[in-house]
Amino acid sequence: MQSALDALRRQGKLREILDGDTTVFNTEEYPPFNFLNADGEVDGHSTQLLRATLEEAGLSATFRLLPWARAYTEARLRDNHCVYSTTRTEEREPHFTWIGPLATSHWAAFTLADSDLHLDSLDELEGLRVGSFREDAVGQFVEQQGLPVMVAAAEHENIARLEARLIDVWVTGEQTARHLAADADIALRRQFHFREVDLYLACHPSVSASFVARLRAALATRLDGEPPDLQHPSYPQPSAEPDA
Repeated sequence: MQSALDALRRQGKLREILDGDTTVFNTEEYPPFNFLNADGEVDGHSTQLLRATLEEAGLSATFRLLPWARAYTEARLRDNHCVYSTTRTEEREPHFTWIGPLATSHWAAFTLADSDLHLDSLDELEGLRVGSFREDAVGQFVEQQGLPVMVAAAEHENIARLEARLIDVWVTGEQTARHLAADADIALRRQFHFREVDLYLACHPSVSASFVARLRAALATRLDGEPPDLQHPSYPQPSAEPDA
């Protein structure tokens, strides 16, 4: 019996047996990848992909939607916590076990549609008020280029900050900008695209190797099939292009 217990411990399965359904997947309001639907449930492209992958792997997790900085920090510091949909950066790399990619995000700079600005690159943001939000990889990347960024508590606040003329430019994922602008009925103009990145599930190193291996295997199998349907009726759809 002791040999069997030792084998389960080495495989990472003993923690799963003893702890039960304690793995937590944190996320934020970042459509179309993750958001609360009309029924108050965590939904979105990445969420549905993870739910289906968990089921296929015979695993379970609790999904929670939080402000991004808290969702990220909990996954960084708390055992058995993960966070998605997050960018795999050099700074974040050593702190997590990475599962994915789940989706691809296209980073771009946006202004209000009636802005007089005509921009082609990050270099041209010099001297402008650039908006992002706390712990966001897009804003962090822009800051690394030597440009100051005005940080909000949450991504959706940047729509209101643009409308109130508190910021000149918003740097964010293009898919998310489309959805948030449509929801707020605000016309945006995409000034330029500057990067494309994959989004992942990032897990605290305490998440068992067995859990990670099974989830990775099921995800790989699933992604070999049909791509997720981004027009799924539960996903909020933009009513117009952001640069309309």
